[in-house]
Amino acid sequence: MLRLFSPAKVNLFLKIHHRRPDGYHELTTVMQTVDFGDYVSLVAADRLRLTAPPEVPQGSDNLVWRAAEAYYGALGRIPRVHISLQKNIPVQAGLGGGSSNAATVLRGLNAMHGFALQAQTLAELAAGLGSDVAFFLHGGTALATGRGEKVSPLPDLPPFYVRIVKPAFGLSTREVYALWSNGGMEAARQDLMSLLADFDLKGLLHNDLEQPAFALHPELMRLKERLVAEGAEAALLSGSGSAVFGVYRQKPIRRPAQLNGAEEWLVRTLPAFDIVE
Repeated sequence: MLRLFSPAKVNLFLKIHHRRPDGYHELTTVMQTVDFGDYVSLVAADRLRLTAPPEVPQGSDNLVWRAAEAYYGALGRIPRVHISLQKNIPVQAGLGGGSSNAATVLRGLNAMHGFALQAQTLAELAAGLGSDVAFFLHGGTALATGRGEKVSPLPDLPPFYVRIVKPAFGLSTREVYALWSNGGMEAARQDLMSLLADFDLKGLLHNDLEQPAFALHPELMRLKERLVAEGAEAALLSGSGSAVFGVYRQKPIRRPAQLNGAEEWLVRTLPAFDIVE
């Protein structure tokens, strides 16, 4: 059996551009993996099987199932693996749990089969599965463009702490995007690179989806403000939410007041890992 860690991510920067003909939005984002996540176990079986908690999609509705089908399809083989998910990353949080799980399955299956597929082939399979899947093939700090599938690894930022707070409610990505209206700052790659090189977390953190998410749930804005008031260098909604995170160069001492039913994790950033690990 092969058991792999499947990390969550936060979006340190997210700029939404125009809507594309395929229905997706063009975007520019900087993503960062953290040392909080799920576990994916793989074992050879007579056919494709999936064991997953009831709160996540089952069978072929789960992205890991489609990842296994895509991998074996590229090999020209019938899928014969039992996938087990141990879930910690909440759904509808903007933390990339499903995408991370799918990428971890691709990496794990490739290891099980003697690294039969090249990195470029894995990246192509990942891009076909979902917007963030390609990022999780290597993790660390990365710039993503297109609909999120065009990933350019960046030098790892110095390690820092991230406090993630996930309210009791989730947010639908579709609903958040439906309320988004174009406008505001334009992402300049040169500016992003300068902010990253200077390790300017306060200047870097930006998310175009905060306004629509805060319109749906104003308490998210208050949570962001509370994190900063209680010591975070900056705070931000991750992706389309509903998780909000604060960033800290040193391990924070004070904990923000809990929201009713909220979950909270204090984590650290993770560097990139080899795509063939």
